[in-house]
Amino acid sequence: MAADGDEPGGVRTNVAGEVAIGVAREIAEPVRSLRDRLGLVVDHLERHVATSTGPTPYPWRSLQALRQDLAGAYLEATTLARRLDELDRALDDEPAGWFDLAAAVELGLRLAGHHLAPTLEILIDLGNTPPVRGTPGTLSLIVAQLVAVSAGSARDLPGSALSVRTFVDGGNAVVLIADNGSGSPRVEQVGELALQILAPWGASVDAASAQGQGCTFELRLLTVPA
Repeated sequence: MAADGDEPGGVRTNVAGEVAIGVAREIAEPVRSLRDRLGLVVDHLERHVATSTGPTPYPWRSLQALRQDLAGAYLEATTLARRLDELDRALDDEPAGWFDLAAAVELGLRLAGHHLAPTLEILIDLGNTPPVRGTPGTLSLIVAQLVAVSAGSARDLPGSALSVRTFVDGGNAVVLIADNGSGSPRVEQVGELALQILAPWGASVDAASAQGQGCTFELRLLTVPA
């Protein structure tokens, strides 16, 4: 009998946990920065109140600076809330059905955004496909994990690029994630995890890596019958 961690639900939890940890690490420093900025705003207001002997207008220049600080803090909070909303969408464990492949892959890319260094060349081509079978949030988590591995391979070999494509091949919709970097010893493991999750949907996974030649992940999903 398989252990809980080997069941599709347990494997999904492992993948979700890894992605969630990555997002948490990504937003930890911005949250601390936001806390500090808001703390300064509160401190400025408290000092104004403490030094005022009565109803005193807040100095115009100070008011402008305060407004800018609050606007910046609001934008930071909005960005952080969006990242958490994206993670929440991916973690939604809804029943399998037909969904938009490109939208799920795009969400996966956003979840893996902290792995995509500004200097990394990224080629994205999310072609139109018929709806595919599965759970969109789960696929987004898998894409995020595979992109993270491939991005690590590309970062380790200067001048490398990462590509993410979706297209139709025969009766399947394909997600192809590849790089020409250093390769990764994690490819086989994450490929097997992805297969355990996707196989019940009728999907298949091919994963390969060679030292100095990068990583390749090919996901083939069933499309809605014509």
